[in-house]
Amino acid sequence: MLDNIFLEALAAVVEEGGFDKAAVKLNISQSAVSQRIRNFEDQLGRVLLVRSTPPEPTEDGRKLIKHLRSIRLMEYELNESMGLNTNRGFMTLPVGVNADSLASWFMDAVDGFLKEHNVLLDLYVDDENRTHEMLRRGEVVGCVGTCSKPVKGCRSDYLVSFDYICLSSPEFYAKWFSEGINRESVSKAPAALFNRRDVTQYQMLEKVFPGESFPFPIFYIPSPQAFVDVLCRGLAYGMVPVFQVQSEIESGRLIEILPQGRVPVPLYWHSWNVETELLESLRRELICYFGKKDTN
Repeated sequence: MLDNIFLEALAAVVEEGGFDKAAVKLNISQSAVSQRIRNFEDQLGRVLLVRSTPPEPTEDGRKLIKHLRSIRLMEYELNESMGLNTNRGFMTLPVGVNADSLASWFMDAVDGFLKEHNVLLDLYVDDENRTHEMLRRGEVVGCVGTCSKPVKGCRSDYLVSFDYICLSSPEFYAKWFSEGINRESVSKAPAALFNRRDVTQYQMLEKVFPGESFPFPIFYIPSPQAFVDVLCRGLAYGMVPVFQVQSEIESGRLIEILPQGRVPVPLYWHSWNVETELLESLRRELICYFGKKDTN
């Protein structure tokens, strides 16, 4: 039988990013947190935590934290159904989401769910092509991502598909592409990428210049708002989801410079395949949001 006291100590160190913060959360001393985890590792005969900065769970540690999160969900559901949540304590759901979604539609989509339930979100942000890895590792109970295939033990539901379009300011276009957009001009013009895992620029170039590969200057901007600002300032050109820049396009601050290079990005909701009304309610809320909303 696994001791929840040990499980909570392990999860707190990982979730809070350190033994000192875990001690504050659990209202015990830092040495007590360390002792609980050492006892847990001795009991199971395996290492559960890499003592790095911040501490990282081992594969076995991740499995145990995922198990604890399942227990938390089940207990919350049971207490709700039996009317035992009299103190109206909050349930925290770790959820993975990409930065563009978080900066635009995500909070609108979950607003009703959060107001209906006593839930707090612990949001993990990563590239939309990688959020499902957090689900695979058990770090989150659900995520928004581009992969259609569900992770083992999880389910996948299609949400929507957005076009990422290639934009620049009129001034940038006049400076760098006055003689047309070709291999030579693209190899010299600075392109904005969200981070080193951002592949939309490369996907666009593959559509425009199939079979060709060449270097180009890159401006890394890991913030959706700052990304658009850099484009509007004429410092770079780049790929942005169309819904995020409607006002900039209508005002003429940004122009689409390569319509043939549009990259459709489908989004899916992945979540644990467990029988809990809380997760099912969140799933329904996300699906219904796009069912009611015109995204064109």
